[in-house]
Amino acid sequence: MSGAFAGVSGVGRGSPLVTAHAGSLDTPPNTRASFDAALAHPVDLIEADVRFTAQRGAYLSHDPLPAHQQERCMTLAELLGLASSHPRVRLNLDMKEFSGLGEMAALLRQAGMTGRVLLTGVSHRAVPLVRGAAPDLPYLLNALPGPLQRFTATGAARLCRLITECGARGLNVHHRALTRCLSRALAAAGLVISVWTVDRPREARRMVRLGVDMITTHRVDLVLALRQEAA
Repeated sequence: MSGAFAGVSGVGRGSPLVTAHAGSLDTPPNTRASFDAALAHPVDLIEADVRFTAQRGAYLSHDPLPAHQQERCMTLAELLGLASSHPRVRLNLDMKEFSGLGEMAALLRQAGMTGRVLLTGVSHRAVPLVRGAAPDLPYLLNALPGPLQRFTATGAARLCRLITECGARGLNVHHRALTRCLSRALAAAGLVISVWTVDRPREARRMVRLGVDMITTHRVDLVLALRQEAA
């Protein structure tokens, strides 16, 4: 990747990194059980959905919750404690909101985790918030490419320029939106290709053939096996 994603080593086309979805292997998402299940496999990243509360800082939940339910959620600080005993594994923090991003960045710096974190869930509109509050954290741009960006070289090149102008390391995209045309343009631009959420063998094989760098999946066992098969 020629340094396109210094925050995560091991990125290489043909052997994608595997990210355990927040809730992989039929476990409740964003829970200790989910992370323990994922970490029982040689995954490269674990995903967690991040939200904020004034009382407890960053907590893990896909959906917004009332205060009394937030208290029962796992916190980001707890996840960092768990990750500290697995130094090979990185964190894919899927940002569901950005109100406490500055405080979160400070927590990551204090924990020595800035080099092991990747932000996703960052839309074009959220880019200024990330660049302002957490300039030292790498992130991918979340986008839904239109037909021109998916199927024409000109449109794909424009999307690549947008990603680069945003300061993102690459594109985080639903696997069904990735085409050969777009993947070639992203690769030529030196940008990371991250796809979600890939849970079936046929989908996983197509992503490997397209040369993606990162695959987010509930079925880490399946995708790890297919990666080994393709090696």
